[in-house]
Amino acid sequence: AVVSTQSTGITLQRQLEADEFDPLDWSLNCATLSQYYVTMNNYVSARHTLACASSVLSNVQESSENSQYSDESYDNEKILKTRADIERCWIKFCVNLLKDSVADLEASDLSDKVSKITEMKNTFEDEEDKAEELEEKKEEEEEKKEDEKIEDLEAGEKTSEKTAEEEEEEELKKRKTFSDLVDIEDLELLRITNVESGQYEELVPGELCKTYEDARKVFKAGSKFVENAVKHYTFDGYVTDYAEIKQDLSSLYKNLAVFDTDESRKCKMHKRRVDTLTELVSPLNIQHFRQLCRQLRFELGEVKNTMVSLKYSIAAEMPVDQQNWKKINNLCFGAIQEFENFCDLLRDPNDKFPETLSNETVRPYVVSQIYIARLYGKFRPADTAQKLVFLAKAETHFKKALEYYDGHLNQCRNMDLKEEIDVAREMAHFLPRKMERIRQMGN
Repeated sequence: AVVSTQSTGITLQRQLEADEFDPLDWSLNCATLSQYYVTMNNYVSARHTLACASSVLSNVQESSENSQYSDESYDNEKILKTRADIERCWIKFCVNLLKDSVADLEASDLSDKVSKITEMKNTFEDEEDKAEELEEKKEEEEEKKEDEKIEDLEAGEKTSEKTAEEEEEEELKKRKTFSDLVDIEDLELLRITNVESGQYEELVPGELCKTYEDARKVFKAGSKFVENAVKHYTFDGYVTDYAEIKQDLSSLYKNLAVFDTDESRKCKMHKRRVDTLTELVSPLNIQHFRQLCRQLRFELGEVKNTMVSLKYSIAAEMPVDQQNWKKINNLCFGAIQEFENFCDLLRDPNDKFPETLSNETVRPYVVSQIYIARLYGKFRPADTAQKLVFLAKAETHFKKALEYYDGHLNQCRNMDLKEEIDVAREMAHFLPRKMERIRQMGN
């Protein structure tokens, strides 16, 4: 794959040098090449190929009379489509750059925690143990030196003549192909010359984000690419493409929020995700876009569930009045509704829930039931009677998740559900006792 990608880059370079190429095809091929580099986390080369694509395309005006490349075949519609496709490649670049930056940030946080634990452990180590460890290392090094001396003596006694195996090995080295001998790192650092790409490379960073400011720069660039892409890929004519672009915008908000330390601002970002996705899913025809509706409803449930958690975190830091608790309850209800809408979309045309779900919907269904159960547990009830109603509903949904999982063990075995199911089992066992205690206290 690496050599194939490099070959494509060389071909694009030669076409530029020979000045024999279709600028629309060339720019789209160059932008498409960036997606390989994105999958390899090579954002420097990915950004470079995208910048070159945008630079070449910028020379093709919507009117062929003003274009550097005069060709009657460059009608406005084709130019607009090519531009929108390149914008979408830029969007994927920004989405993946932020996603990988979040993963790197979380890994760094975990590494810091491990380092602190190790440091604390080392602080309390006995000095005598450290001295013994150093002594053992010293003895090992001395033994190693003695062994090396013996090996050198033995090597000197061996004949200098090459064995048949050594000669065969040398012959194989001579037969190595280009792909065997080439330096992979050199191949991955693609640079296309003869293109003024600098101004486009400055639009977005080419390395992982470390701070909120870095992430915000990627987000702003990605948002602009989204704005430009939907000018061509409108909802009326390109429903699926339009939906994917808007889902990418939601992803940009989601990952930017991770870098923000202010929980109120995080909530606002997730609210924008809700607005974006709701506006998208509301007019969709369920019969024609059932799978897309499922995706959007499930994501909306996750977003609203995240907002509930953030609201609870804020409430723990400051007093919350009755009006705000009512808003949190409404948010809980909204999240539950989204997950229930998702589950309803799993029904067949006769409104019957299937005995066995498709593999791609098993995990979302089980997780949805557990999300719903937890959300019922987060409601702020008006009285004890209402609290018991919510806890009973929570128990019901935990049991629904367990019922499907236990009834389809072979299917669920590789669905990475162990952690969620363990929680569901524990809560299904705990809730009846909790409800009984509440009843006794009420009496």
